[in-house]
Amino acid sequence: MSRKRIDLFSRVLVTVAALLTMVILFGIFFFLISDGVKVFGKVSLKDFFLSARWYPTYEDAEFGILALLSGTLAVTGLTLLISIPLGFISAIFLAEFSSRKTHDFLKYVFELTAGIPSVVLGSFGLKYISRWLMELFPMKVWTGLNILNASLMLSVLAMPYFVTLIEDALKAVPVDQKEASLALGANMTSTLFRVLIPQARSGILNAIILGTNRIVGETMVVLMIAGGATMIPQSIFDPVRPLTAAIAGEMGEVELASTHYFALFMIGVVLLMISLIFTVTAMRLKRGMRR
Repeated sequence: MSRKRIDLFSRVLVTVAALLTMVILFGIFFFLISDGVKVFGKVSLKDFFLSARWYPTYEDAEFGILALLSGTLAVTGLTLLISIPLGFISAIFLAEFSSRKTHDFLKYVFELTAGIPSVVLGSFGLKYISRWLMELFPMKVWTGLNILNASLMLSVLAMPYFVTLIEDALKAVPVDQKEASLALGANMTSTLFRVLIPQARSGILNAIILGTNRIVGETMVVLMIAGGATMIPQSIFDPVRPLTAAIAGEMGEVELASTHYFALFMIGVVLLMISLIFTVTAMRLKRGMRR
């Protein structure tokens, strides 16, 4: 086969794959939205988005997702506060300061961590972390299943993403830029923060985007150890019921084509919109950085 035919075949294959991905993506949006919007035939937009009362199985059922949305944002926010700094520091150490043996060992540990099933992390948080939190904060914690517990376990889940992708971004910076900075008399710390990180910021932002979307979409951990309480949290020790936990916990028992059924599909739309808004915002920030 000639080189031109191989190039043509490759372009066609990539184009078909891209179009297929777009069709699948828009298909997911279409089917979710087409079922989700039906909930507004029974529930007003105001009650759905601004009410904190999620009681779908009551005789006078209520379908307000504000408490569920607050739980998702609280768990995601605290997880990012924990995992991004730790992942960033770990990635810098692996990329610039660790020896070969230390790098390989820690890299192996992070790769193993990435393969831990989320149900195992949830079980660990349920049995050990919950008890530890109640012993450590006896005056503040009334249940070990809360935002902090879920965020700690989600941080373990997200750390390999942040570490691996941020390290790759740092290593992608041309070596001559680092050597030129050092040759001009700058120390390693100055070179790191004035040369390497600014050059790698696009890759670092990509790591944050992927890691955040992974956290927002995680289901099993928050279903097991976030507490399951439909309430707007006042502290990190409060139990919550994130959006993903509501879908996973209720979809299997809901009556087909009921208001509750359509409300769960609308929650799926909200999750997709959260992910989309965050990704688009981050991409716009990245374009602004390039300018």
